[in-house]
Amino acid sequence: MIYVVKWDGRKEPFNREKIIRTLLRLGASTDAAEQVVQRIEAEVYDGVTTKEILEKVFRGLEEFKPAIALRQDLREAIGRMRPAPDFEEYVRILLRSHGYRVSGNRVIRGFCVTHEIDGIAEKDGETTYLEVKHHRDPHVYTPFGVTLAAKAKWDDIRKGFEKGLNRISFDKVLIVCNTKLTRHAAKYAECIGLEHLGWNTPAGHGLGSLINERDLYPVTILKRLTPDERDLLADGGIITLKQLLTRDLQRLKIPKRRLRKITSEARRILEE
Repeated sequence: MIYVVKWDGRKEPFNREKIIRTLLRLGASTDAAEQVVQRIEAEVYDGVTTKEILEKVFRGLEEFKPAIALRQDLREAIGRMRPAPDFEEYVRILLRSHGYRVSGNRVIRGFCVTHEIDGIAEKDGETTYLEVKHHRDPHVYTPFGVTLAAKAKWDDIRKGFEKGLNRISFDKVLIVCNTKLTRHAAKYAECIGLEHLGWNTPAGHGLGSLINERDLYPVTILKRLTPDERDLLADGGIITLKQLLTRDLQRLKIPKRRLRKITSEARRILEE
């Protein structure tokens, strides 16, 4: 049996179905996915890393989707974003695309102290307090302390509402992060009723799935985009590829020739 070494050193059996799902998520047809996975099966060896397999996925898919060469792995792309304000605003954009009415950062009086929250999301008559966490390393787990702090903050804000110190009655908390919660954090969140949106969490409806459903890819998915260009775009209010193709770019301090190249690559990714 061939074992794959994960990012944290753990080993698991090679799973062709996982690769198929990844290929389909990247837009491959069923036939193309089967052809690519067969090539990968012929090349893998015991001890191959998940990173090597992902590289093989992208190389194999280039034959069927040439624009895949212009982009990097979505999980890595999100890790390249600036935590604040970029990732926080990206989360709000994503939630709006899925029917939420979302407002940005707010300072709210609790019973004991004042709290800064990352946003308020409203849908189907429910008001949700957003707690957004970002990790540059997409493989780092979000720790128990985040869920513990979110629950404490929620309790204090609710008590502040009961005492007339604020006017917002939150029905629930949604922790959004670009990774997964630790097992301890996830168990605690489930026990006390905190919701979590993370990488592949909830299963089949995680962050990556919501992004792919709306083609809301961050500009950092562009493989050749430099950190300086990323910052200039974000400072100009451009966080997603769709914004890049619809906003006025004249005021950006990026050479016009380079802007044409960036927008051309963004268009190819979205259209393929």
